[in-house]
Amino acid sequence: MKDYMVIHTFKSEEIRQQYFAMAQDLTLEDIRAQLKNDNASFQINWNAGEDDMAMYCWWKANSPEAIIETLGEMGEMFHNDVKEMPNMIDVTD
Repeated sequence: MKDYMVIHTFKSEEIRQQYFAMAQDLTLEDIRAQLKNDNASFQINWNAGEDDMAMYCWWKANSPEAIIETLGEMGEMFHNDVKEMPNMIDVTD
């Protein structure tokens, strides 16, 4: 699988509110079950909650289309800007 960064931009403030209301009840196990399969695997999400219209996600996937397919109906809440990121520098502690 390849590495991708995706900017998920909410289509409206109302949709953003719906998303965070829905997401508050999800467990990590729920997220894993919905967003990991043989073609795409959600890794990490960075967001500022309801203070921003965009979320940033790291995915491992076979293709950009596999990410969109894995998101399913939830993907329709966003404009999804999918970028392959083949180069990574990791200097984490």
